[in-house]
Amino acid sequence: MKKIYKVLAAAGAVGAVAYTAGVAFLTYKTFVSPPEPEREEPKAGKFYDDDIADAAKETNEAIAALEEKYTPEEVYIYTDDGLTLPGYFYINENGSKNTIMCVHGYNTNSDFAFATMVEPILSRGYNCFLVNHRHFNGNEGKFTGFGILEKNELIKWIELVNSYFPDGKIILYGTSMGAATIMQASDQDLTENVVGFIEDCGFTTCYDEFRFLTKSVLHIPSKPIADGVNVLTKAFLDIDIKTSDSREALKNTSLPALFIHGGRDNFVPTYMVEECFEACASEDKQLIIYDSARHVHSHFKYKEQYEKDIFDFAERIFNKE
Repeated sequence: MKKIYKVLAAAGAVGAVAYTAGVAFLTYKTFVSPPEPEREEPKAGKFYDDDIADAAKETNEAIAALEEKYTPEEVYIYTDDGLTLPGYFYINENGSKNTIMCVHGYNTNSDFAFATMVEPILSRGYNCFLVNHRHFNGNEGKFTGFGILEKNELIKWIELVNSYFPDGKIILYGTSMGAATIMQASDQDLTENVVGFIEDCGFTTCYDEFRFLTKSVLHIPSKPIADGVNVLTKAFLDIDIKTSDSREALKNTSLPALFIHGGRDNFVPTYMVEECFEACASEDKQLIIYDSARHVHSHFKYKEQYEKDIFDFAERIFNKE
């Protein structure tokens, strides 16, 4: 009888390991190369409000208006692993040298992420630069770097803007993974003309984010799945999703910082921005939580206040001696 129990226990253990490995592999495949999101008529779901379709409609209308009114300069960087990535530079006709650099998030592109902010940025008298990450929206690269590779590429984008305006100032502005990218680059050897950053709904670490989503979406123990994903990213991509931590980088930054988050964000939970804000060593930092907003929807829910908060910060920092 004891032998039967041992056999059953061993079989159960093997089954559990196989199940965990299978889920980890499927999670890895999904997150490394996600399916293209629906941008025309998206449906409300777990992470977004019922009015997500209205936000998408507003965004698509903004994209069409920008295409009709402006022709941005298309520029490129070349990554250390041989990719060519495009960026779009909206240079203000007023001759401004100051630029807000927009860094988009996971599984989107700069047009869709920032279309509704380009015109407000230009109308405030600043240049607007749109970064495009690897892999997403048909860009080169077989996989995303989850912000870990992108934080190094951010330095190349900054150097590119500086080639246009070497005596101008730059504020970095990122959403979701783009926000995490900026935070994790905030302790790097950035050029002195990077004078501040705005992060909207960024996460602490990619590993923490995997754990949160595994628990909230799959409702299974998150640590073994996240650990399994990390084994796969290290083996196939040479990326350790535990190593790049927004909080650790923020402990070593003096850049003025504006932290923004949605109070109902259940994709990147609100406690992550609180941890990042607490870790930030900057003497000039501000945290704003828009109570009713879901993930990266604060601008749609609180349009006037959101823009006021963004540009009050930008004006103060750009004009700071």
